[in-house]
Amino acid sequence: MSLEQDLPPSSDEERPETLRRLAHDIKSYLGVVTMGMQALELVREDPEEFAEIHKSIEEEGVEPLKAIVAQIVDLALSETG
Repeated sequence: MSLEQDLPPSSDEERPETLRRLAHDIKSYLGVVTMGMQALELVREDPEEFAEIHKSIEEEGVEPLKAIVAQIVDLALSETG
């Protein structure tokens, strides 16, 4: 799961693959957030562990999801002109 590459302009032929990749990435990062939230429940009494897991959720789940949303917006705007 890497957001190193920006989405290329999407031709009609490339669009299904681009959308498939975005859907896969969204599901993967949502998995990170979901598992992280479950882990937070287990360590809610340990402030240091809670903070560490929270930071991981932010860096490895939430921030990549924000980047994907930005890519989707850019893709939609490029297709509408």
